[in-house]
Amino acid sequence: MSEFENYRSTLKETSFDLTNNEFLCEDESVDNVFDFDAYVKAKFGNVDALPASPDAICLGSKHLYFVEFKNQEWSRVNKPQIVRKFRDGTQFLKTLLSKFSPRDNKFYFCIVYKKDTSTRAYHRNIQASQERYSFDAINEELGGFYDEIFVHDIDFYKQNFSQLVC
Repeated sequence: MSEFENYRSTLKETSFDLTNNEFLCEDESVDNVFDFDAYVKAKFGNVDALPASPDAICLGSKHLYFVEFKNQEWSRVNKPQIVRKFRDGTQFLKTLLSKFSPRDNKFYFCIVYKKDTSTRAYHRNIQASQERYSFDAINEELGGFYDEIFVHDIDFYKQNFSQLVC
């Protein structure tokens, strides 16, 4: 997907939170990470016309990960905004990839948020898991574009994706 070549980045850079001036993920080792926000801004120019889209795309040999970083605890995430990003981003990606005829590729949508360290963290993790099912339902509405959707805190990704150095 040479169209993204000028937007090569790292998970660290794409996880940067301008508001809090910090990175959610420190990983700079994963290859084929592209700053999807920068790509969309370059394509559309006008900030008002930008479609909501994920922060990063990670390209594997047969796996494409669309990653949205939320540098806050799940309880503080603006849920309508993330649902809009999911819907709009999926439509945009479907259009973008319509010319690309992958065989046996799998598409994943990952929402990565800050670990909740409060005493109610367990309850909030259950809430996030339940909300993942609403993303599954939206995915079905949109034709089942994603093979799997992950809605987890950063520790989940550290534990389940051993190549990450977050």
